[in-house]
Amino acid sequence: MCLGTIAPSLAADAPAVAPVPQLPVNDFARFPLLRDVVMSPDGKYLAGSYEVDQTAGTNSKFQLIVFALPSLKVTARLNFAPWHMPGLITWVGSTRLVVSENKVTGSLAAEQPTGDIIALNADGSQQRTLYSIAARGTPGASFNMMDMVDGNPTVVGPTHGMNGHVFIELHPFPMNVSTRNESAHRTILYDVDSISGYPRQVAEIGHGQAQFFMHGDQPIYALGHDRRLQEVVYLPNGHDGWKPAPAGVFGKVFDPLWVTPGGRGVYAQYSADGGPNELIRCAFDGGDKQVLASSNFGSVNRILWSPRDHRVPIGVTFTATFKGGVPAVDYLSNDRWAQIHQALMQAFPGEFIDFAGMSTHGNTILLFAFSNSDPGEYALFDSKTMHVQPLMQVMPWFKPGQLAAREPIRFKNSGGMELDGYLSFPVGVPHKNLPLVLLPHGGPISIRDSWAYTSDAEQLAGFLANRGYAVLQVNYRGSGGRGLDFQHLGYRQFATGIQNDLTDGVKWAIAKGYVDPHRICVFGASFGGYSSLMQPIVAPTLYKCAIDYAGVSDWRIEMDRSVYSHISTGNESYMQYVGDRADAKAISPLFMLDRFNVPVLIMQGGADNIVPPQNAERLRDKLEAMHKPYEWLWFGNEYHGFQTEPHLVAMFNKVQAFLARYLGPGAGTTAH
Repeated sequence: MCLGTIAPSLAADAPAVAPVPQLPVNDFARFPLLRDVVMSPDGKYLAGSYEVDQTAGTNSKFQLIVFALPSLKVTARLNFAPWHMPGLITWVGSTRLVVSENKVTGSLAAEQPTGDIIALNADGSQQRTLYSIAARGTPGASFNMMDMVDGNPTVVGPTHGMNGHVFIELHPFPMNVSTRNESAHRTILYDVDSISGYPRQVAEIGHGQAQFFMHGDQPIYALGHDRRLQEVVYLPNGHDGWKPAPAGVFGKVFDPLWVTPGGRGVYAQYSADGGPNELIRCAFDGGDKQVLASSNFGSVNRILWSPRDHRVPIGVTFTATFKGGVPAVDYLSNDRWAQIHQALMQAFPGEFIDFAGMSTHGNTILLFAFSNSDPGEYALFDSKTMHVQPLMQVMPWFKPGQLAAREPIRFKNSGGMELDGYLSFPVGVPHKNLPLVLLPHGGPISIRDSWAYTSDAEQLAGFLANRGYAVLQVNYRGSGGRGLDFQHLGYRQFATGIQNDLTDGVKWAIAKGYVDPHRICVFGASFGGYSSLMQPIVAPTLYKCAIDYAGVSDWRIEMDRSVYSHISTGNESYMQYVGDRADAKAISPLFMLDRFNVPVLIMQGGADNIVPPQNAERLRDKLEAMHKPYEWLWFGNEYHGFQTEPHLVAMFNKVQAFLARYLGPGAGTTAH
């Protein structure tokens, strides 16, 4: 059974020559059919996360689904409880896999691990719960599970021999539940037999939330952070001991990726001083560094690898570097695998071809082709016959040429700093004098908008462009993809520098002639919702309306009620990013509403624990008391961003009516 429509080819979409009619709202309210697809080591199976029913309201259901290749016959389904879904999917053998369970916390937020880890065969047999926080201490808990400490588990990966074992890290719960300092705790590494569930402790470090990196079946690094959230690399120090690496040896960023052939060093993403991340090769102790790929503007953001039996990086892409309209590939070799990738990129212009999976020896490659207007399609590639077999599209309801292309842009802000971003134009319409929606991304620190049509923000951009609006997305200071120093530029700049970057982006688009300066709205979610409230305050003559979707109106609510306020790293982040409570109030739009003079649409989920609903409620109440125009959309059972299709349909309908009212012909001043 194939979940998606079999596509005739992976060829790039032909450019549209006429305006595209409005697509059904429901098309934009749907999520990809299949996500997080991974290939088995022998290339005979695929496994992924599949949403069974998006219309089920509060009972939205997901499955882990396994397919045989090349037929796509379903061989196993693992059902999850409502609002729970597959997390990390890891093959630990040719026919056995391990999956963690996540809880859905809204379309704007990453899913949160529940603490359950399950193993099963590719045919669905021999299912075993390897770990479960909820099941510990109950009659159903296995003896083997109880041999591991009580804590939060994380799957590290398979053992070197892919023999059905899996490495699991456990971060023990503190004995004193009131403590918030994770760095005082431990991290323990187990080798777990996925069939019997038997665990064997491999390593332990007296540092909470550490991550182990393996060579063979032994950890050679433990990666953590200090109380100031600075990265710390720990090295083995005798039998089961660990010591911090000497200062400066591993720079400000060190992310080991894979052991080099011969087992004498590692490939890693690295930044010595906080600039854009490079790809390096170095000895295990951090010496003998060799830079393989780097860029002055952006970090290495995608790495192409050769097969597992002799794995080396064959090419990289960098943040915001393009060639021929697609991310530019810097090839690091001219071996067979690099030549194959170059040939595929040339065969399908306009698409980026990613090696999404490989069999151990590289005979079978899982390709994922996508672009700035194509949500993507999976295909199988036989490296012996050079044959491509299309498998499935992730959003088959969108046809070639229907979605707006997300054009990469660069401009300089008023201070001379070069920024990047994206402009989406309505298909088939001249890029001149268009109504504009500024779509600031969330985060704000370390998050960025991307070229690919893959995330919630890009789906919003596609919808707005289909309704006739140009859409501007700016990777302002603090955004990810350009190194730690660039991220740090966003600290204590939420209401100033970041907002100025967004305003400068709008002014740049106006100066280019793309935008009608009298028809501009701002629409953001999460931190973007905060920016939607701040933009009309800092640029009072620029906007006709604003849309606040799960946005922050008072940063003190975040400090008191957000899920991040309950952990030490969250509190430290607020101090670094925002400051103290007086600083938080000073940058909160709730206390600047005397300068806010545009109609605003407020959209919020009542169960949101990331941007608690008091942000929306207090904003609404104060606007009403001040007799300022607003509109309201609320779903009490939604979390951080609406997840269910009926609620998303309602949101898109509300948004398009609101924008038409204030940016369309004959715009009025209708309030609530």
